Amino acid sequence: MSRTLEYEVLDRVLTDRYTAVVRGELPSEALPTWLAAAFRAVQDYLQHAGISPAGPPFARFTFLGDTVAAEAGFPVPYEVAGTAGVQPSTLPDGHAAVTTHMGPYEGLDQAYRACHDWLHAHGYVASGPHWEIYYTDPNAEPDPSRWRTEVVVPYREGNRKAG
Repeated sequence: MSRTLEYEVLDRVLTDRYTAVVRGELPSEALPTWLAAAFRAVQDYLQHAGISPAGPPFARFTFLGDTVAAEAGFPVPYEVAGTAGVQPSTLPDGHAAVTTHMGPYEGLDQAYRACHDWLHAHGYVASGPHWEIYYTDPNAEPDPSRWRTEVVVPYREGNRKAG
């Protein structure tokens, strides 16, 4: 039995944010294990450096056919020095279509579909890597139906028709 989820897509203007991340290029099916290790590495780095995260963990993705280029980590209050494994980065400013997904990660494609449908309906096109913000720690909340993930899809003007 499948159910249709309703998503409210919001138009947000984002400000750029400093981040501390681990970067990698890997097969899509390896993402769950890689993300867990990346978040742990960044948490360890921040703790050792005495820096508190400035928000929940996130992961940004660019799909490259059979692989995905990813960076995963945390927003931070200022640019970090980094190490060989954890590097400074930023989340960009600009317009983005944003929606919230409640449930297991396997259902995130529906949230992305809602964002892309919204972009198309408004004459916009996705631009740059999209990202997910993870508000729920699966280790602390074992019920996947309660997991909350925000999907952020940056966009630019598309081929809008004058009306």
